[in-house]
Amino acid sequence: MVIMPQVNRFPGRLAWRAVASGLGVGYAPALPGTLGSLLALPLWYWGDGRGAIHFGALVAVLVLALPATMVEMRETGRKDPPSVVIDEIAGMLLAATGIPWGGKSVVALFLLFRLFDILKFGPAAWMDSREGAIYVVADDLVAGICANLACRVILWMTG
Repeated sequence: MVIMPQVNRFPGRLAWRAVASGLGVGYAPALPGTLGSLLALPLWYWGDGRGAIHFGALVAVLVLALPATMVEMRETGRKDPPSVVIDEIAGMLLAATGIPWGGKSVVALFLLFRLFDILKFGPAAWMDSREGAIYVVADDLVAGICANLACRVILWMTG
């Protein structure tokens, strides 16, 4: 039997952990998920919920989210480390898709996203019960979709 050397699939663990934690925001002693969600607001502002900037930021965050989450899970030994906030950033950016930046929409969408992220019902609850980096990220994406739809209804009803 040939013994193969261990290959480090994630070089630069410190950089991946910085990405996963939103440059350290996820290590805050209180409300790391809420603080992580706030990190998405400048990206939403710059992209205004549509166009190349918004979708480019969303794709970049999604591409980085899985490997960064995997490294943080491995380093902490936890199924869903609270230090991982890149999933909140991705979920909030997905929630903002198609919704223009504005005072009412920012407050409504942020509160709705946090509500759906914390309550985790339906598909989000199922994904939250599973193990793996894909599920850590996916439950926040489902919360983002729910928040987006609820926000659209609220903004439509309130004019």
